[in-house]
Amino acid sequence: MSENERTPASILFTYVAPLLGVLLVAVGIGAAVPGGYAIVQEDISTCGQPTIAVEGPEETDRRFADRTPSIDRLPFEELSTAEREAFVEALSDPVGEAHVRGPFPNHRAFTNGTLITYEGERYFSTVVSENPCYEVAPLQFPLGVFAIGLGTVGILTPPLYRRLVRLEEEAG
Repeated sequence: MSENERTPASILFTYVAPLLGVLLVAVGIGAAVPGGYAIVQEDISTCGQPTIAVEGPEETDRRFADRTPSIDRLPFEELSTAEREAFVEALSDPVGEAHVRGPFPNHRAFTNGTLITYEGERYFSTVVSENPCYEVAPLQFPLGVFAIGLGTVGILTPPLYRRLVRLEEEAG
């Protein structure tokens, strides 16, 4: 076969396969990256750990000076261990926020805002961020990696096809 001959097979392996390969790699990257992130997100981020904010007693008194709020009131002792740790951490945090790392049985009360009695003082606390986990289909990552691999094979078909044609010409 001469250099100027274009057969359907040569067009397919020289132009179409690499184009489809590039498209598969692009789609594969688009699937594998978020799929891979979904696998490791709990290890590298605060996913699934809501953030609570705690106002000091002075801010709480100013907020509720004129009226008595109709929100839940919880003594510090009734909070779960994770809630207590987050509450104490938020008190020492300059911004007044902390993540609840663990069971959060009083989530509804914190979402609506709650008054917590701690060491004889009232503190207003609420959830300021839910920090949900990114969810993807379970097969998104492996299918994305497969698409990248298959696309790479498609991209590499022109040199493989030329080598095969050269071997065929040398043999026959």
